Amino acid sequence: MKKIVMASLLATSVLLTNCTSLNTGGTTTQNSNIPLNTVQSVLNNGTQEAFSVFGDSNEFMTNALIDAAMPQQLKDINSKLTSLGLSSIVEKEQALISDIANASITTAKPIVTKAINEMTAQDAISIISGGKGAATSYLKDKTYTDLINAITPVVSQKTEALGVNDLLNNALGANSSSLNSILGSVLGTSTTTNNTSDILTDAVTKQLTDGLFNIVEDTENNVRSNPSTILNSVLSN
Repeated sequence: MKKIVMASLLATSVLLTNCTSLNTGGTTTQNSNIPLNTVQSVLNNGTQEAFSVFGDSNEFMTNALIDAAMPQQLKDINSKLTSLGLSSIVEKEQALISDIANASITTAKPIVTKAINEMTAQDAISIISGGKGAATSYLKDKTYTDLINAITPVVSQKTEALGVNDLLNNALGANSSSLNSILGSVLGTSTTTNNTSDILTDAVTKQLTDGLFNIVEDTENNVRSNPSTILNSVLSN
């Protein structure tokens, strides 16, 4: 039995590093499960890593992949706040966003898990031969809209409950300004009190969703570059 497992794992490694096309005409059910199990394992590891980052406030606030996912609108707002001498407010805002990320895990996890579990062997074969990021692109195509729709109300509720808008408005009030005027200046549009919270909610939701996929893709590409990592992962479970 151990020999069979190891043979499967070694075959998986070959598939990850050398596969450009596969002839499935004579593939047995057992063999077809090798790429499926491999891709599912990679995506499960990637999503688990992402949710681990979401659950750790310090890691979330210092993670480069999360920072890279921050929408330009939010970056511009934070840059403007910093220029006003309010860098401490930006830090508090980011800490609150990390709390929101933690709260989003319960909502997001079932969505990505369902998509991974519903993957077919043929999907996996196409993914493996698709090159870097193919598995992440598959998962993103299957879940992105659902994640946005599911996470948005969580972000909206937590933003209000944690007082993110109040934090920014109170801080900006001390500078004879307002969050609305800041948003207007960085976005180049007029902003009303009614849509200020919507803009922030959309920006945070997008950062969380894109950040999740950034981490998943980083995990996937690491496996493609270092196939032994998937072997170690499977053997350690």
